Amino acid sequence: MKRTALIALLLILFNTILYSQNKLNKYYNTNFENISEKEFNAFLLKGNYHYNGFELEDKFAFILYQPKTKGKLSTEELEKLNKSLLNKGNLNNNNITIIIFYPGKDNCNGMERNSTWNIFDNEYLKQVKKNSFNSFWIYKSDENLKYYHPKKVDWKKDEDQIIENLFFKMHYPCFSSAVIDKDGNYILNLGEFGKQDIREDIQKLTK
Repeated sequence: MKRTALIALLLILFNTILYSQNKLNKYYNTNFENISEKEFNAFLLKGNYHYNGFELEDKFAFILYQPKTKGKLSTEELEKLNKSLLNKGNLNNNNITIIIFYPGKDNCNGMERNSTWNIFDNEYLKQVKKNSFNSFWIYKSDENLKYYHPKKVDWKKDEDQIIENLFFKMHYPCFSSAVIDKDGNYILNLGEFGKQDIREDIQKLTK
């Protein structure tokens, strides 16, 4: 973990030197609050934090996030989510809702061939159907989406951005997921994950 954190810190330094010496580096915690570089690095050294880096007009923004994130929606947020999902498909009374979110093409998901990612395995898809879980496949941008089995799963656009605003507040690499129970408790995978992560999240929320 410490080696990974060290590599992350070196990448920040490399990005700074590579692009510009005139722009300031700004650092943010998981709540998008400005923090010092020292605080930022301390979080990275803990090992359970990743970061996204964005080049803006006047600065480089480095934003922390935790790949595995837990939380609970308010009653109002849960109502908004359910209303949005009802506009995209069926929503039964099952305790569990699964959302797979595609943010658009990036360096992680940008290959131009049909995906072999295990989240599209027939065995996993049959299990979801057998258990009558509410399952939604949501995208923000459809660039490269054709390589992610649109004939096998029913991709729906996040037209109202409710899902993005509730769970995926910036572009995380590859894909992300949300598993939510009927009371609004949720577990997120922000960035790379697989079918086993979804299964584990379901187990934790149904204990």
